Amino acid sequence: MAVGISEPDAGSAATDMKSRATPGENGGVVLNGSKRWISNGGEADLYLVYCRLSDAPGSKGIGAVVIEKGDAGFTFGAQERLMGFRGIPSADLYFDGVVVPAENIVVPAGGFGKLFEIFSLERMGNTTMSLAIGQAALDKSLAYAQERQAFGRDIIEFLTIQTALADRALQVEAARLLRDRAAASIDAGDINGLHVSLAKCTANEMAKRVTDLAIQVHGGNGYTEEYGLERLHRDSHGWAIAGGTPAMQRTRIVSELTGRRFNQRP
Repeated sequence: MAVGISEPDAGSAATDMKSRATPGENGGVVLNGSKRWISNGGEADLYLVYCRLSDAPGSKGIGAVVIEKGDAGFTFGAQERLMGFRGIPSADLYFDGVVVPAENIVVPAGGFGKLFEIFSLERMGNTTMSLAIGQAALDKSLAYAQERQAFGRDIIEFLTIQTALADRALQVEAARLLRDRAAASIDAGDINGLHVSLAKCTANEMAKRVTDLAIQVHGGNGYTEEYGLERLHRDSHGWAIAGGTPAMQRTRIVSELTGRRFNQRP
């Protein structure tokens, strides 16, 4: 299954979405619009599509419907050529008069707000992916630094290499502990938005820094595809964009700390 939320002009500002479902026959609706950057687009059999189900402003008019691959009027754009995520299909979705039966309206108008709680769970998966990338890059760097020699010595013996690797180990472990704290709150039945945003933001930025250093530690070898570091670095940027960028997480962090909501609109 794939989930369609983002649109060409509605990324972080998801409530700017314009895809709309108007009343159809027998309680169903007719969907028109498009979605952008949809993982598994063109590959999935089912699509949970968020759209406007009423004229109410902002999130109050947004709900979701399920449509099936092959439904009349439902088509896909070309597969994206992304910087990273080469193993994950991604394509635009287009809806031109797609008939949706009443039983496929799974989130009524006004239910969009509940999605943000679920996003915290999605961000935990994102956090774990960034943590895995950072740990893999650190492991590769530690192994390589004890094998590669320069000036007749293992490069791990140089203070600059030791300092750089120690700093990255600190960042990896900090991200892991923040992730584990956020996961513990979810296990206890309380999704702590502050803990989740702290973990995601830290892990996303850690992965970019650690993979960048790993390339440098490997020198020319790090710039080749053979050692896999360039892929880790490219993918680290993708996870930082998905599920809310570090910039958006910082806004959420301050919102959670102060108990205030900050409207980004003029």
